[in-house]
Amino acid sequence: MKKTLFFILATVTIFSLSSCNGLKKMIQNADDINYSVNPEILEMHGGKVAVNITGNFPEKYFAKKVTATITPTLVWEGGEKALTPVYVQGEKIQGNAKVIQYKAGGSFSYNDSFDYEPAMRRSHLELRIVGSQGKKTAEFDPEFIADGIVATPDLVKMQGASSVAKDKFIKDNPDVKVAAINYDKNRAELKNAETKKDEIVELKDFVNNVANDDRKEFVNVELLSYASPEGTLEINTKVSNDRSKTVDKYVKNEFEKIDEFKNNDFFEHLVTEEDWEGFKTVVQESNLADKDMILRVVNMNSDPDKREEEIRKMTATFEELEKLVHPLLRRSEIKVNIMLIGHTDDEIKDVFKNSPEELTVEEFLYLGNIYDNDEDKLAVYTKASEVYNKEWRCFNNLAAVQYRMKDYAAAKISIEKAKALDANATVFNNLGNVYLAEGNTSEAEKNYQSATGVPEASAGQGVLAIKNAQYKNAVDFYANMNCFNAGLARLLNGDSNGAIEAASNGKDKEDALNYYLKAIAGARKGDTEVLFNNLRTACTKDSKLKDFASKDVEFIKYFENDTFKSIVK
Repeated sequence: MKKTLFFILATVTIFSLSSCNGLKKMIQNADDINYSVNPEILEMHGGKVAVNITGNFPEKYFAKKVTATITPTLVWEGGEKALTPVYVQGEKIQGNAKVIQYKAGGSFSYNDSFDYEPAMRRSHLELRIVGSQGKKTAEFDPEFIADGIVATPDLVKMQGASSVAKDKFIKDNPDVKVAAINYDKNRAELKNAETKKDEIVELKDFVNNVANDDRKEFVNVELLSYASPEGTLEINTKVSNDRSKTVDKYVKNEFEKIDEFKNNDFFEHLVTEEDWEGFKTVVQESNLADKDMILRVVNMNSDPDKREEEIRKMTATFEELEKLVHPLLRRSEIKVNIMLIGHTDDEIKDVFKNSPEELTVEEFLYLGNIYDNDEDKLAVYTKASEVYNKEWRCFNNLAAVQYRMKDYAAAKISIEKAKALDANATVFNNLGNVYLAEGNTSEAEKNYQSATGVPEASAGQGVLAIKNAQYKNAVDFYANMNCFNAGLARLLNGDSNGAIEAASNGKDKEDALNYYLKAIAGARKGDTEVLFNNLRTACTKDSKLKDFASKDVEFIKYFENDTFKSIVK
């Protein structure tokens, strides 16, 4: 009886020890577990970091009565983040966890993601395992499985491209003055009464005024002489040419003291032997009862003689034409073309300085567009929006300058005023830029979508595409643009050479971040010359990038490289 009891107690003790030894042995042989992470270095895309882990337990490793909780944990200086655990168990455990066979071994797959924070950039991912066997619980040593997070998409500049409303300013404007001299039927002599008509007097005043005004210049004089369409072509040809000579002589004599009128090349002569077009115009504008019939006859007959024959058949009508229409067509027209000379750039600047209220809105907008620096533009558009407070373009352009100067609060006020006056695509793009600067990506996207036809909107849409990890779309939005964000889009889409090209040729090409981007492209290509040369320049331009680069796992392969260390020290 005592022997039997002793045997039972011994058996229980041995079993208990063997059970505990199962967990202990697993802890001792934890290095036999094979873990892999894809990708090997974690990556941030769209503000999220995906974690994909595969774990393989070898044969005769996982004790039959052991359960284990495996918790992937991201650890960084000053913080850590435990992810969703995975549960595994031995084959003799009753439960819902993943079963790992003792003899055959087994594996588990793990997929999770978490929100990225900038502090996580230099971190490591470890597995923390807690095993249980019966009432016994023990912790494994943490298993280090991934080093750092590639957060290059986070470098995107949250800025779009401003769209500036164009001015309609024309510095030199054409002007013209026209007067007519009429003649008797089949005659070309100048009648004294014709030279005293109001329109001729006004023409003389106009010409003399131009001659004495430094802001007006003669372009040329067109002398157009006509014959009415009744009668033979032979007679009409002679009389129209004679009228051309008459008006030429008259104008040159009248203005003989003006230098331009002494030059024959200053004059252009046009002779119309039978003025059918003028005939149709005068008839159309007349009150003739049969004007529709007359016009139908003219339009139906291309032969001038046939036209006249058909019209003459309408005896009463033809008499009215002779009285009311034909006399108006027996004429010469004097057409004086001039150019009104606008203010020079310096003159506009001077007016703005001394009496800005005298500038037209187009001159304001023109002046703002020709200034190179934003301080001057700001002054111009601020004043323009005060003087012309019902003109949306003034507020739009003011907002564009304020945005570039990073005064986002002021830019928002200005662009909202522009929108209240005219909610158009140009305004929507600039409003989208302000929302983008505020971090309100949903409102930014709405406004960019409303900026149809504005090419600058694609820059803001490219930013949103990068933020959403839609790198191919971002490349398409930036198209042939060269700037930092365009280069970043190409890099993230797998085009390192394209990234270098975009970063090297934009207006912002000398910014430190452009060189930093090219250094990353060099690292991805394995081109140490591109990497080190550009990283050195970037850190020289902005010393803060030294510490940033020293923790950037884009360069993890070079952390122990002497050249790399000398650049970031």
